[in-house]
Amino acid sequence: MSIAELDALYAAAVAAIYDADYATAIQKLMAMKARLASTPNLTRSLGGGGSQSISWNPSELDSLIKDCRQQQAAAAASTGGIFQTSKVTYARAGTE
Repeated sequence: MSIAELDALYAAAVAAIYDADYATAIQKLMAMKARLASTPNLTRSLGGGGSQSISWNPSELDSLIKDCRQQQAAAAASTGGIFQTSKVTYARAGTE
């Protein structure tokens, strides 16, 4: 697992969130979580003698996944769910 691969998964998750595609976002975040579980800390050397490291707090990913699931449930309820809305027109009796 490389930093670039984690960056790609995160970018895909963020793009999915912007598109309100929460199922894809959850899938990408879960993939990140699984990969980070096997490689907890990553560091790479950069040109010029610098380095870059990535470490994640698993609870941050859990929080993002939970938020995506809540948004997914809210979106499902508003576009169908168990209730359906109907347009109602009120008219007084005896008027035509």
